[in-house]
Amino acid sequence: MAKLREEDEILKQKIKLRLLGLREKQGDSKSGISKNIDVDRQNFQPWENLKSKRGITIYSLNRICKALGITLKEFFDDELFR
Repeated sequence: MAKLREEDEILKQKIKLRLLGLREKQGDSKSGISKNIDVDRQNFQPWENLKSKRGITIYSLNRICKALGITLKEFFDDELFR
């Protein structure tokens, strides 16, 4: 896998922070969301882990947004991304 640019690494970290924040705000567990989107919990875990090099695809993020009851636009319409 090619090395990401610094700006891409920053975006990846912001996505992880936003995902974690939304999930915790709604009181959902990693296991609960994982089951809801048909993803193994072990695959879900790195998407929120700031130390993990692994990012999330837009397709998986879209499924998580649907499970959380928001759109991708709402996900990215946050101060974190401004």
